Amino acid sequence: MKFLLLVSLVSIIVGCQVYEQPTLLSLSGEYIINKITYNGIDNTSSKNDSIYLPGSVYIDTLETFPLDTIELGITKWHFDYTTISMKPSQIQQGWVIWEKKYYYNVFNHYSNYDLGYIDFNCNGRRMFKILDDGITSLTLNTMGRWGYSTVGSNVSLTLYLTRIGP
Repeated sequence: MKFLLLVSLVSIIVGCQVYEQPTLLSLSGEYIINKITYNGIDNTSSKNDSIYLPGSVYIDTLETFPLDTIELGITKWHFDYTTISMKPSQIQQGWVIWEKKYYYNVFNHYSNYDLGYIDFNCNGRRMFKILDDGITSLTLNTMGRWGYSTVGSNVSLTLYLTRIGP
């Protein structure tokens, strides 16, 4: 009887798996894009990898406004609970008006190891994989021309955003 109790107790202790509830994403805030890594992922031997840092401009001639030109260290995006806002304009009283707004959804956020995807419609469906959601930063990745187009080379873009405001 003691043996059976010991085996049951050991199997309960060893067999239990700790449940981790996924962290809440803290996307809300104003961000500045300060780095982009561009990786060509074609099945060719030529590599077109590039890193864009503050002071440089990422231009994609196959993309549409406002995702066609990103000025590193200048381009700002704002996330709230449902909207991605782009193209800010400052008015006299110090207020900011965001000229382009797009509704987004977050899906497949099931664990702390997979933060899910941001899906929104900006002149066509766009999808970003959330690689990191820190207190002061946000890292997003897309595969192949913002994840929707079949035109041109297949590329992977990683956007590194730094939180600059609420």
